[in-house]
Amino acid sequence: MRKLLVALLALCVIARFSVAQDAQELLAPNLESISVEDLKGDVYFLASDEMRGRDTLSTESNIASAYIANRFRKAGLKPAGEDGGWYQNAKFAYTEFTEKPSIKVFEAAGTQPALEMAYGQDFTAMDGAASSVPNAPLAFAGYAITDKAKNWDDFADLDLKGKVALLFRFEPSSWRSTRGWSRSAFIETKKSLLKKAGAAAAIMVTGPASTNGIDNWTVSQGPSPEELSPPLALADSEVAANSDLPYFTASLKAVDRLLGGEGKTKALQEALDKGERALDFKGRTISVEAKAQRVVKTGRNVLGKIEGQSDEWVVLGGHYDHIGLGYFGANDARTGMGQVHNGADDNASGTSAIMEIAEAFAKHDKPKRNFLFIAFTGEEKGLLGSEWYGRHPLVPHEKTLAMINIDMIGRVRNQRLEMHGMASSAALSRHVRAVEPLFPALKLKLIEQPVGPVSDMWAFYKAGVPVLFPFSGYNAEMHSVKDDPETINYEGLREATRLIAEIAWRVSESDEIPDYKGTNKEARGPDGRYRIPRKDEPAPETPRKPEPKKEAPGKDEEQEEEFSR
Repeated sequence: MRKLLVALLALCVIARFSVAQDAQELLAPNLESISVEDLKGDVYFLASDEMRGRDTLSTESNIASAYIANRFRKAGLKPAGEDGGWYQNAKFAYTEFTEKPSIKVFEAAGTQPALEMAYGQDFTAMDGAASSVPNAPLAFAGYAITDKAKNWDDFADLDLKGKVALLFRFEPSSWRSTRGWSRSAFIETKKSLLKKAGAAAAIMVTGPASTNGIDNWTVSQGPSPEELSPPLALADSEVAANSDLPYFTASLKAVDRLLGGEGKTKALQEALDKGERALDFKGRTISVEAKAQRVVKTGRNVLGKIEGQSDEWVVLGGHYDHIGLGYFGANDARTGMGQVHNGADDNASGTSAIMEIAEAFAKHDKPKRNFLFIAFTGEEKGLLGSEWYGRHPLVPHEKTLAMINIDMIGRVRNQRLEMHGMASSAALSRHVRAVEPLFPALKLKLIEQPVGPVSDMWAFYKAGVPVLFPFSGYNAEMHSVKDDPETINYEGLREATRLIAEIAWRVSESDEIPDYKGTNKEARGPDGRYRIPRKDEPAPETPRKPEPKKEAPGKDEEQEEEFSR
């Protein structure tokens, strides 16, 4: 018996030593080619003043997309966009006014306006504000939030039918989190709830207690129309239902006047944050004139691929756009509006990582799975480019093993890198934990909560694809003029990029199909089975391995070579 115990102990020691040896081995190819110099070169170009913040639909955005496509081509990737090219065209819509809109406020018995708001000075319009509303009652809709988990419902006992809703942007001050805003803070969420409640129009204001008191709205003085950076929506059927709700943002001063004087908006928000929603407008009505037309323009996602040995895919993506001159979405709107917001961390850092990983992998023999590299547009406008891809995928979601979203990894501080998405797949979680010891320069903070709609992985997660989201954290430079190339931690960016590459390579080379723990119960995986197992579905008889890829007959190599020149 003693000899048996000694033998078993020896086997355990050998096994543990073997695991330790495996854990110490880097598997991804050419990681040494991912260098500070290369990452810095990409960041300094994309986040230069000459790129004017890479605003969606801008000339500089097109230059950025062409730069990324050229980097993919030089790295040896093949184009994976539409019609054999490098791009996927995403259609965006916004409202263009044929006449300046007006908002007039009338007292209960008045025939002349008691208050008239000036467009471009007191208020501006969001997407959908293309309809006129004659003399509608005014009603207070709080933050326009319904959240049962937090026992918050601004619509309880509120009649909004045919009324103009006054609401606060974002969410209650007590809900603030280092993880950012919840889904309830999104404008599209508010619009949907307001429309469902029957509102005729909406006027939104940023309260003094939100975003450190910044009056963050889209009104600006003097710039040309292309610099105004209008709010965008996807130009497809899913957003058409919300496009006819006139939706405006008003300045703090204008709403103060509407409520009766300076400081009234602040007092109203303080009361609301305590749960007090009562506000009597004493029969006042609002008249809105907003004659406009809907404009549709095209933005570009950039896609390159490395072909593997099967018909399955691993996706690495991140957005390349930013907020331009800060007229929409800036955290320093009062002081920085009209100045270039370079977006070095957000997200030139992630874009540079995508290009570097693509170049490293392209120098190697065929991986087991295909790799798809995507640089998204329109993230800063509401995750629009990735949402367009999610609705119009160029690689089937059911053939996508995982998506790694790389957004803001340039400010690694105190060696810390967050890894979101750990809860979306046990298999991906295991890969992360196995890779972590191989990068002692990083200390991973593993985020076990489900991912939310805060970056471009959201469209994939909704589609049933397990995701990871490495992130160096929210910081004071985010969405401000301080997010410049010289402020990036390039050594930390290099280590984070190499770590992500190692995880992605292991996902590709493993025989295992990553499981999915999410909300899409109908999603199927590469094996044809439901991503979330069903009781009525029989278990597989044998462990499944990826099917070898079937080459398409009659491939025109000469045409492909001509395109890549």
